[in-house]
Amino acid sequence: MDRTASRGAGELASRYDPAEVEGRWAARWAEQPFTADPYSPKQAFTIVIPPPNVTGALHLGHAFDNTIIDVLIRFKRMQGFEALFQPGTDHAGIATQVQVERELKRQGASRYDLGREAFVDRVWEWKREYGGVIIEQLQRLGISASWDRLRFTMDEGLSEAVRRQFVSLFHQGKVYRAERIVNWDPASQTVLSEMEVDREERPAEMYELAYELEDGGALTIATVRPETIFADVAVAVHPEDQRFEGLVGRRVRIPLTDRWVPVIADEAVERDFGTGALKITPAHDPTDFEIGARHDLPRPSIIDKDAKLTGEYVPEGFRGLDRFEARSRVVGALEAAGALTGRREHTVALGLSQRTGEPVEPLLSLQWFYDTDEAAAKALKRVESGEVGFVPERYTKVDADWLRNLRHWCISRQLWWGHRIPAWYDADGNVYVPPADDPLTDPTDDPRWSGLDLQRDPDVFDTWFSSNLWPFSTLGWPDEDDPYFRKFYPTDVLVTGYDIISFWVSRMQIAGEEFTGRPPFRTVLLHGLVLDAEGQKMSKSKGNGVDPLDTIERYGADALRFAVSRASTGGQDVRWDDRIVEMGRNFATKLWNAARLVSMQEGTPHAGSLKDSPNLADRWLLSRLQRATTEITASLEAYDLGAANRAAYEFVWSELCDWYLEAAKAPLRAGDGHALATVNHALEAVLKLLHPMMPFVTSELYQALGHAEQVAESEWPTADDSLLDPEAEAAFERVMSAVTAARNLRSEAELSPSRTIEVWAHGPGASGLSSAKGLFESLARATLREGLPEGAALVGALPDVELRLPLAGQVDVAAYGERQRGRLEKARAEMERSGKKLSNERFVQGAPAEVVEEERRRMAEAASLVERLERALADLVS
Repeated sequence: MDRTASRGAGELASRYDPAEVEGRWAARWAEQPFTADPYSPKQAFTIVIPPPNVTGALHLGHAFDNTIIDVLIRFKRMQGFEALFQPGTDHAGIATQVQVERELKRQGASRYDLGREAFVDRVWEWKREYGGVIIEQLQRLGISASWDRLRFTMDEGLSEAVRRQFVSLFHQGKVYRAERIVNWDPASQTVLSEMEVDREERPAEMYELAYELEDGGALTIATVRPETIFADVAVAVHPEDQRFEGLVGRRVRIPLTDRWVPVIADEAVERDFGTGALKITPAHDPTDFEIGARHDLPRPSIIDKDAKLTGEYVPEGFRGLDRFEARSRVVGALEAAGALTGRREHTVALGLSQRTGEPVEPLLSLQWFYDTDEAAAKALKRVESGEVGFVPERYTKVDADWLRNLRHWCISRQLWWGHRIPAWYDADGNVYVPPADDPLTDPTDDPRWSGLDLQRDPDVFDTWFSSNLWPFSTLGWPDEDDPYFRKFYPTDVLVTGYDIISFWVSRMQIAGEEFTGRPPFRTVLLHGLVLDAEGQKMSKSKGNGVDPLDTIERYGADALRFAVSRASTGGQDVRWDDRIVEMGRNFATKLWNAARLVSMQEGTPHAGSLKDSPNLADRWLLSRLQRATTEITASLEAYDLGAANRAAYEFVWSELCDWYLEAAKAPLRAGDGHALATVNHALEAVLKLLHPMMPFVTSELYQALGHAEQVAESEWPTADDSLLDPEAEAAFERVMSAVTAARNLRSEAELSPSRTIEVWAHGPGASGLSSAKGLFESLARATLREGLPEGAALVGALPDVELRLPLAGQVDVAAYGERQRGRLEKARAEMERSGKKLSNERFVQGAPAEVVEEERRRMAEAASLVERLERALADLVS
């Protein structure tokens, strides 16, 4: 990698311009990416990118994933690991196909007009045109991935891995074709995984229907889907529900039909739901399907793939109706027939397709399924033994519960874009799959089947069926001799949102066990969801999303990364607030100005040991730097980016900039070699400690200080215990407390910050403060005297010393006292006014909660001011 400095030492601009600095470094890292050497003797550290949709654009979820990963990768790289950040994108079957179909629709065409082959070619064109957008956006965010190893789930090697996966599982009997209940999207005309379905609570109605008993009387059932009664094959009750004693084994007639069905008993029936009697419709409900299977019931289907009522079981007047229109018509007919005995408001968790917004339909469909039981059990053992850990740890149970209760996975999708299922069928429906020892050969090329007219399955695999291989297919598997697979697998950390544990994390665990016999990662680091200021999940439909690129444009990428790092604590959901990003921008500017101040100093740094400095401020800063280094390093090792961010921010902003640089101004101006050595050492260490979180500004400043190498290639700082100096820390903290007290006295006396004031120290600690007189006087802009002044003074009390600011000669005592008494009178009146309102029960009970809360805030503020003013007037002592 090019190590030439982009600027010379001391050439920092007077104003920090994030766009100019970040643009140059982003281009450099894209053109000269960080590489990982599979033959390196260094210990490997690997993280794979959660692959974004190839045609997608950067959103805050991507920003969180990739910033967290990049912080860890840069940190480990500086610690001396051979760090690989494996990048890539996902073909995103449904999302990408939907986008291309929408484009065709605007042109007045459909995929069927083009035909499968031409349509797939069109999608590849779309990918070539838009597939690089999100990669460029990630590079703008400063992601230091090994861009030379960029992968795509439909690359030749990864596609081969998916095919081998299916063929292997088929010949082991772990994938099979069967009819099961699936989530069907009538708009995109495909099965959906649970991950692709949003559950949204919506108002609905619960209908009570009377099913006539064959021997007289009626059995009342409750349903939210009366349009599906035509597919009923039984009514079920709980075997221990005494309300239905004697009814099991009898028959009831389905309203609006002449069909009679049995009353059965099954423990899956919830006695507290509805009337306790459940209509059983196996073809349109997963619970009903399982009950039907246990009782060997038929499975008639009356809703087609367009979500319309169809088939001989449906009375002619309802055939062809959309499901929701049919519901209204069926309810009307039931009411007219006297079968509708009640209706009430009810809330349902309606499943909506993420891609189309269409309500999904539970349908019985012939699909390919993967029996994950055996591999899931192995993955579960890894979790239970601690071999795979979760951060935060509480998500271990979530993952374990999911692995323990997995259902067989529907892996087929009715799409044209994706990995086509390598299965062929003859005229009798027999299945032909490539042989296990030659998975890349089609059965149509196998001489054993040359006489058969074999037709290939039109479906493709669920996108997750390729991304579950991602941790190792991107590293060269199934070639286990690939040097990257040998060096970098298993990966070390998986970073993702907690909301996809069930859909991606667990599936990678299963694939790792199934095909490598090892877990795909050692640690799963989970972050929360990004919410808007009101606590709502961000979404395009709500219009409450935040475009990270807009944020970068306004504040800079480092500022965004700062905000993400600061918010990444404990896997908690994050209420996004641009004020944190603004805080990051201000922090970068503070760092820039500090480096600029240091670069402008003249003199020769002291060449001896740093701990030899006679300056209290130097010894204090160096000691505090060791503690900050330890804390930041430990936090990053524990994957607590928020704690690392806060420790770095506090040290740099408060201790280095606000206190040390102020204390060192005079020594630095005088060319003090000890101060120069201290500040240069501290600044370089700070740039390294901050680099993983804020790579752009730290890279620029590090090279501006004269380094030819990038800070990213430098060695991570380690704490030097010999520089720890508890005595210097205690002494300097006494000075800081005294300076703060003196500044408060200045403010209380309403004296200008630029004016030098006179302060007297009295008490046991006065001599200790006097020993650091010069430091105190420069920081407080004060003249320090020891003893008690004459006349009236304002008093500031510290544990072992009392500071007094004499008013004579500095403040007009009478005018000062008069002003404070006037303020006190107004504050008391405000406190009394608020107190009266809050003691009024009608106000407290009747006013909006926010109004009452605001009044309480005002009263507390007034009370605090009264206390301070009373103390200030009392401090006018002689």
